Amino acid sequence: MTCHAQRRQTMDKPMARHLFLVSRHEARLYEYLLERFRDDGNVEVILDRRRGERRRRSPAQGQEPDRRRSDRRTRREIDLELQVRSHVILTLPEDDPAPSF
Repeated sequence: MTCHAQRRQTMDKPMARHLFLVSRHEARLYEYLLERFRDDGNVEVILDRRRGERRRRSPAQGQEPDRRRSDRRTRREIDLELQVRSHVILTLPEDDPAPSF
């Protein structure tokens, strides 16, 4: 395959998307990344605003139990990494739906 044909084949493939998830304690980094990747359609920058588990455990009996079957946050490793670092970079294939956090 020639170099030109390889380049065309590479250009025809959908590009991966990049998601920067920035710690809520790093507002300046978030602003910088927004500005830096403003014109890049393959990059999305999100400020993590979560504050932990929102479900309340009720000690009183007679109240309805939690009807949710499982925790919707399926990526605990991302939560842990975000506690240690200022940001997490996720690379998603073009055809993947947005991740749920």
